[in-house]
Formats: sequence, C-alpha cells, structure tokens
Amino acid sequence: MPRRPRNPSSPRYKARMGYEGEYYLVRMFADRGEPGTYAVRTPGSGSGKLPKPDVIAVDSGELLAIEVKSTNKPYVILNSSQVERLLEFCKLFIVRCPHCGAEIGPKPIMAARFLNREWSFAEIPLNWRGSIMLRMPGRASGGGRSLFHQRVEDAERASR
Repeated sequence: MPRRPRNPSSPRYKARMGYEGEYYLVRMFADRGEPGTYAVRTPGSGSGKLPKPDVIAVDSGELLAIEVKSTNKPYVILNSSQVERLLEFCKLFIVRCPHCGAEIGPKPIMAARFLNREWSFAEIPLNWRGSIMLRMPGRASGGGRSLFHQRVEDAERASR
C-alpha cells in the first residue's frame, strides 16, 4: 500500500482512510477462504450518476451491498443521499435464479470502521428514509454469528 498523507485534515488523507477501510473489509471476506464468502470493491462509488456501494459481497451465500465509513470519532453518519443511493442500488441490482426464477437482491449494509478499534455493521431497511448514525459498540459481538448479521440498535432508535 502507498504511504499515508501526512496531514489528517487534508482531503487526500480522508480519501486514503476511506480506501483502506474498504480494502480491509474486502480482505476480511477473502481471508475467510470459505465458498460463498467473497467481496470486491467498486471504485468510484459516491461519484457519477449511477448508484453503487463501496463493496459488493457474498457472506455465506447472502448478497450484500455495503457502504463503508472510517472514522476516529465514536460514531459515523451516512447522510440521506448516501442512504438513498445505496437503497436504489439494492432495488435495481437483482439476480434471477435460472433454475427456479427466484429474484435475489442484495441487503443494504452500513459498515463503520472505528480506527484503531473495531468494526460495526447495520442492515438498513429497504424502506428507510433519512440519514443514519452508527455508534461504536461498547463490547465485542457474540461468537458464531456471521460478520454481517449484526443488527445495530442505534439505527432503529434514529428512526424514532
């Protein structure tokens, strides 16, 4: 990986932290080495006219569209336009099974990388409106569960 920019307030530094968060998340999938578990980055997400997430992944056979945020703060916010673009992608990106005809769409996921700490994940309901905030968890998640099946209560509370 190239060296990090020196000034933490520069746009280049922030873009680098975003790239690294996406890269580490893809590596988390790839390093598991299990069939049905893999991920790819979609460079240029958030720019251009087409809605697309930062990462498209398959976790234990489930299709996921993931928007990744990295921060030094104890929370991260996905603004309403980012949420809308992610949900629009999930509504458009439908895979049809050639055998049974079932339609499979990705689950919209917000992934937050709290620098030098840990990750937190939240599934965003397809009918969500507005921005969403995810707080740094106070403790590690339960064992045996898939990385991306963790529901975060803050997302539900924010809708009230």
